[in-house]
Amino acid sequence: MTQYSDEVEEVRLRQEADTWGEGVKYIHVNNGIIETKYNNGNIHYFENKTGHGWTVYAQEPTNLINKFIRWRTSNSGK
Repeated sequence: MTQYSDEVEEVRLRQEADTWGEGVKYIHVNNGIIETKYNNGNIHYFENKTGHGWTVYAQEPTNLINKFIRWRTSNSGK
């Protein structure tokens, strides 16, 4: 069973990074528009007046694991 340990660790890390990526990085409100940025780079906008919402997706989703590892390393002592 140890022959698959590298693949299992890679999948576990990818799943953990995906879960982290869905978390909110910040929320900004200006002139009735709510901007919500997620850790994976996606930005969701919602306009209060009309109820219209739209999403701008990140251009490079392959970098998510590297971002997650940097975040986990920098926040490990907190």
